[in-house]
Amino acid sequence: MPSLVEPMSKPIFIVSSGRSGSTILTWCLGQHPNILPQEESDWLGLFAIDAAIGYQRGSARGERGQLSANFIRREEFLAFFGQTINELIVTHRRQFENMDLRRKAEWLPPPFKVSRSVDEPKSRWVDGTPEYSFYICGLRKLFPQALFVHLVRNVTDVARSLLNFFPDGGNRLVANEQAAYEYWLRKVNCCVEAEQAYGPDVVYRMRYSHLVEQPESAIRSLLAFLGEPYAPECLEPLAQRINSANVPVDFNATDPATDPAIVERARQLSDELQNCPQQREASASVAEKLEAEFNQQVRYFCDLGRKYCEAQKLIAKLRKERDAFSASTRVETG
Repeated sequence: MPSLVEPMSKPIFIVSSGRSGSTILTWCLGQHPNILPQEESDWLGLFAIDAAIGYQRGSARGERGQLSANFIRREEFLAFFGQTINELIVTHRRQFENMDLRRKAEWLPPPFKVSRSVDEPKSRWVDGTPEYSFYICGLRKLFPQALFVHLVRNVTDVARSLLNFFPDGGNRLVANEQAAYEYWLRKVNCCVEAEQAYGPDVVYRMRYSHLVEQPESAIRSLLAFLGEPYAPECLEPLAQRINSANVPVDFNATDPATDPAIVERARQLSDELQNCPQQREASASVAEKLEAEFNQQVRYFCDLGRKYCEAQKLIAKLRKERDAFSASTRVETG
């Protein structure tokens, strides 16, 4: 197969349960001269599904479908979209850090420097959107050379943070203790499956405790995985607390209504991820499972669109019949 695009985009995605340190790690990596930090995007996962739906529509008629008649494969189609997105992000770096543009838009400045010098290449970007834990397979279709960092934090600490985090200033991110543990399990189980499916060359498990207790060692190991030289400036954001939940020392998260089995399951998985090494080999069977789930999502939304159109036609037909019936009734009683 010929190369799709040159050079191939290699973004970095930090996936986690949320409240696990993804924001600060994004800005740590963003201090590297070759890595551009990004705000959480939260649209690329669904875009991968939308693009796959578009491909299915463009190839559904076989030889009479434009995409299939030109022998354009889905992998090529999605990867070209990913390359275009990559180029847009990298080439708009100056706009992203332009303080005049931000002031006019009434946006806050980034919490840390984006570029330290105009000479920095910043040829890659990092995105720490926790929701991408659910879309790793789709992101790999947009960005076949993307690398993922599974950031793992002790589940008890995450639950306490979730219960003290009010993203809109008024409502908690989760309703109660059980919802906090369920939230952690949903996202972390997806990340673990990605570890198994794609192996340690694609998904790197990083422990939050390592980042906090041995920051230089943690960042060195992470940059080695990413194929980037060590840059000490990556440690600087760790001196500040950003996006913090500010959990009170005496905060008691225990709720008698919580199902203890949920808590136990989460804690067992948390202990395993903290204490056991990452699986060394990729699993073809788990990769096939994730591929099947992605295809199922695509089919679901394709069918949803078709059923919506059918429902609209049915509604129009029923309205026409209703109007005809009303007209005939008026004639009979007139």
